[in-house]
Amino acid sequence: MSIPQADIDHILRMEGNADYARMKIATEFSKGKSVEEIAAFLQSSFHGGNGVVTENGRYSAWYAEDGIHIANGDAARYLTSAKVVSWQEAAERIGQLLEQGEYAANVELAEAPGHERTELAQSIWYLRQDLSEKARAQGYLSCLSDMRGGGFPDETERLAERLTDPAFRVTLSGELAQFSAAYEQDRSLMRFNFHKPYQIWQGLQELNLPRKEYSTEMAEIPAVQRFITEDEICLLYTSPSPRD
Repeated sequence: MSIPQADIDHILRMEGNADYARMKIATEFSKGKSVEEIAAFLQSSFHGGNGVVTENGRYSAWYAEDGIHIANGDAARYLTSAKVVSWQEAAERIGQLLEQGEYAANVELAEAPGHERTELAQSIWYLRQDLSEKARAQGYLSCLSDMRGGGFPDETERLAERLTDPAFRVTLSGELAQFSAAYEQDRSLMRFNFHKPYQIWQGLQELNLPRKEYSTEMAEIPAVQRFITEDEICLLYTSPSPRD
């Protein structure tokens, strides 16, 4: 199936049902990561489907393991005639759009670094709040103790601001590495065991990477009409209910 590149670009900008995806993707590119790493990030982030109407027609997109399936009409998931844009191809094209200033809006590019720190601060603070009494008694993540007060929004905002300080990041990184190693041996250090301390530590390390800056003259991404595809409707009705 032949689909104009401009229409594929519209779909690549649609964020794949992931919150703040354009900012996150721009951030990943700014770290100098490889196309393969970006492709894996896209595959893990995008899910479900989207519908878009352009001047060339009505398209459905489905985000699958092998890439983005795109077809004319209201469905793409099971169509053998659908065009498949592999995740590596998607990563390569998004990289080109970023270089050309045609992927994300200027506000998104400007706010992307702050958004990265805020999300990381939230993950760190959720982790800190769920330390068990045993972990607190042993003094894990003690460098965060002076940030208490004002509730979660104020606390995470203060932590996000502190993450701009390289010296503080070194201290926090050391404490987080120590806790992560201990947690691998003793799961009772957390009240809930869904946190991923090592991944949080990795995110903290990436704040130290040199960053490439992208610019654009776009105040907003090109507007297109959207619709709910048949694939999305079928997914809604076949998903397990909360009681299952």
